[in-house]
Amino acid sequence: MFFAIFVFSKLTTLGDTSRWMSGTIKLPEITSILTNSSMMMDFLGGLTSSLLGTILGNLPFMILAFYGIFYSVSRLKLTSPQLLFLLFLLSFPSFGIWSSIAGKESMAVFFMGIILGYIIDLINRDRYKIKLIEILAIYLLYIFKPQYSLAIFSLLFYIVVSNKFNLKSFGKSFLLILHILLGFIGFWIFKDVINELSFIMPEMFSTTAGSTRENTFWVNDYDVFFNAPYGMLVAFFGPTLNEVIAKPIQSPFFIESLIIVLLGVYVFLYGLIYTIITKKINIYLFSLFFISLFWLLFVHYPFGVMNPGSALRYRENFYAFLVVFIYFIYLKMKYSFRVKFE
Repeated sequence: MFFAIFVFSKLTTLGDTSRWMSGTIKLPEITSILTNSSMMMDFLGGLTSSLLGTILGNLPFMILAFYGIFYSVSRLKLTSPQLLFLLFLLSFPSFGIWSSIAGKESMAVFFMGIILGYIIDLINRDRYKIKLIEILAIYLLYIFKPQYSLAIFSLLFYIVVSNKFNLKSFGKSFLLILHILLGFIGFWIFKDVINELSFIMPEMFSTTAGSTRENTFWVNDYDVFFNAPYGMLVAFFGPTLNEVIAKPIQSPFFIESLIIVLLGVYVFLYGLIYTIITKKINIYLFSLFFISLFWLLFVHYPFGVMNPGSALRYRENFYAFLVVFIYFIYLKMKYSFRVKFE
């Protein structure tokens, strides 16, 4: 938090943090506070900064983000080395900066972590009943990041149906195929709307900003779909190698993204090796991996592909969710692999 406020803020702007930390309690209509994320942040930020000051006013948001991470990580049965490794992945500079100050990112880390805790309990069949704090998290999801609900409710639907009907491999495979088909149908129905929105996105990024890229992604109709695979990677990764060479200050963020992507590739290859050796694919874990990764990266891609700074900032909204969830999947896969050959 202190690094973000006193050091990083000298290199770039900290989003809307200065707006939230106004030191003045803003009281618009109650319905606006409860239904508009910016109004809610105006009120909460104004409240904390008026009580604690414009520096320590960030502290409650940092604690919320921390609790969201704790809520999900505490449900993983980790050894000390595994916990240290996971905490290492959650301690990268960009995530630490944006999750430690007043902002929509810290709020997202909170509610995405709470939702992930519930998802992990569902997968482990520990419970189905939802808690009040998890209902609050889903409410905040709709207020702050409704686009993430595609990933969240796709996961919940897949897990609940698989568990409730005790589906075997064939049933889980059919459910995944059905999910993919419904996704294609949805894209086809809303293709024109998505296409039109894609041409609006470049206008949201200032061409005078030094890091904003030239729009080569959405030039022709339906480029938003054709360029999605490459765009999803670029939007998640942030700065490219050429951009790092031009602006060496981005090199730490390039390195952290490289580590994250390589670890993701490692998990995928581990699953591939498991499939080859056992001659059997764990379709359940593969489906969880695919559904979460695809939908989160797809809805992130329009917001992150035009500017590496925006890519990193918006990535932090779901970064902890994705890292903890994929690590959870990896451990489940590793355990089943070990049991198979004991």
